[in-house]
Amino acid sequence: MQAIARLIGLGFIGLCLITVTLKAFLPLGVLGYAPLAIPLGPSGQPIEIVVWYGTEKRAWLEEAVARFEASGSNINGRPIQVRLVGMGSREIADRIARQEWGNEGIPTVASPASSLWIELLRSDWSARNGADIVVGDTTALVLTPIVAVAWEERANVLWPQGVAHFWPDLHAALSDSGGWPSVAERNGFGTTTPQGQAAQNWGLVKFGHTSPLTSNSGAQSLILMAYAYHNKSSQLSPADVLDEDFQRWLEEMEAAVLDFGDSTGTFMTNMVQFGPSKYDVVMVYENLAIENVEAAQGRWGQPLRVYYPPATTFSDHPFAVLGDPLTTPAQREAAAVFGEFLISRPIQDLALQFGFRPADPNVSIVTNDANNPFNRFASYGIQVDIGQQVQTPSGETISTLLDLWRRRIGPYALRFDGNNP
Repeated sequence: MQAIARLIGLGFIGLCLITVTLKAFLPLGVLGYAPLAIPLGPSGQPIEIVVWYGTEKRAWLEEAVARFEASGSNINGRPIQVRLVGMGSREIADRIARQEWGNEGIPTVASPASSLWIELLRSDWSARNGADIVVGDTTALVLTPIVAVAWEERANVLWPQGVAHFWPDLHAALSDSGGWPSVAERNGFGTTTPQGQAAQNWGLVKFGHTSPLTSNSGAQSLILMAYAYHNKSSQLSPADVLDEDFQRWLEEMEAAVLDFGDSTGTFMTNMVQFGPSKYDVVMVYENLAIENVEAAQGRWGQPLRVYYPPATTFSDHPFAVLGDPLTTPAQREAAAVFGEFLISRPIQDLALQFGFRPADPNVSIVTNDANNPFNRFASYGIQVDIGQQVQTPSGETISTLLDLWRRRIGPYALRFDGNNP
């Protein structure tokens, strides 16, 4: 019996040694993963996925990644590691199309702020390489509209009757060389009124938005201006963009902008840090307004409030998995697992806490939770219901609009930063 037991033991040890050797040198999956799921060789190596994402959702994504990796998600025993690389939405599309990786590494997933940039990426990649670089359908992760953030005292002078004429009133103020004193007088606040007296010290109206050539919020702001000028909410056309009167109107608006940065978050941060000496009104994402509006209260002697244009547009933060030749099958599978995690109910609930509107229609933003930001910051202008949404223009219209901005407005940006936008 001892000889038999010894023989069985030696046989088992030999089987284990053979299995370990084969798992170390044969391709992943040849042997399967049971009953000896020994984490050696390829099956134990992590699968890294690199996510190039729009920085507007940095805080939410970083927390989501921490939870994802803590959950032990894996594929056949191989842990999934996520590396986040934040950058501007336009930069994401342009750099992938040109295959300019820099030090960031080849992306597995592209997640700009809007699907607009995924469509431009697909078009540019196809033109260069004759194929589609995106695998399957994209998934919307979270939603957030473009809003205006303004100092309440100044907004009350600019829009005394509310924001029904948001863009025409702002255009009139920006193109008025008399600055705030002139705006106050035109809107019924004479020099003897408290508003008129305060306006004497405010200087010119200071408006900010990001460059539409590098930032999604800048492009969306530009689209809203074009729609507002033509007094419609759909079917913006290249002919509308090429209208000479519109071009003059837009140039008057943009000539008053002090600088066109690449980061929407920077505009919001500067608004809070430097107060009304830096900006009076800026266009940002709703989630960034929610994230920062409380920090500004009481800091500059007047409240900072959120204002919704009569018509706005949403960013849907798509999750697009990239294909050959940029990614491996294992990376694509891991990316799909991570994408499913991001749209799971707990992580969509988490998105709400960071000021996003969940993409999952089953997650309501109307709750009784006092910490729900749509309840917590309602007094600052945050609202559940928003106005009309404009239609996303065609790719041709968007390209025409961006080309117009580059030719007619770009020189104004050069005055301040010395760089070609």
